Amino acid sequence: MRVLHLAYVIALGGGLGLASAHFAVAGRPLLGMVEIGPWQAWPRSGGRDIDPYMRAYLARGVHLPLGTGEGLELIAERDQDGRALDGRCRYRLSGEVPTTRGWTLSVTDGDGRSFRLPLDRSGFTDAEVVREENGSLQIAAAAWPQAGDWLPLPTSGRFQFRLRLYDTPIATQAGETRPESLPRIERIECP
Repeated sequence: MRVLHLAYVIALGGGLGLASAHFAVAGRPLLGMVEIGPWQAWPRSGGRDIDPYMRAYLARGVHLPLGTGEGLELIAERDQDGRALDGRCRYRLSGEVPTTRGWTLSVTDGDGRSFRLPLDRSGFTDAEVVREENGSLQIAAAAWPQAGDWLPLPTSGRFQFRLRLYDTPIATQAGETRPESLPRIERIECP
């Protein structure tokens, strides 16, 4: 009887250990994450002081983080109101981009891979966007064509916006960045 209990305890302990290890490295870790409005960033993911959970996450995939001095990647999976981004909806990205040498904005799936979208466009660079008179940007994001700067989305399902800021001073001060200094993500309409 004792052998059966011991086997049960060992199996339970092994199963819980494997499950918790998988959970710890399956997605981007919460440890080291900075939230700035709807945007999330892991500013230390490309530095020497990277935590072991982020190191394990990066080792599992094909993600290449920006180095601490190179810039910062911000990821948004939700809009300003906290609703998950959905390809059936239409969004407007507006506002400011922090001081940076250059930036890119792209649409990816949950794992960071680009979609095959119309016009073979899955993103913008700072040189391709037409700015307002005050320097702010207005980008329409939808699965169907829009007037102005249009970023195509997948026709359905979840997606992410990825904003990469290159050579920016906020890379080392991401935790102190205000949401107003990053583009707003507003849901305009959704069927």
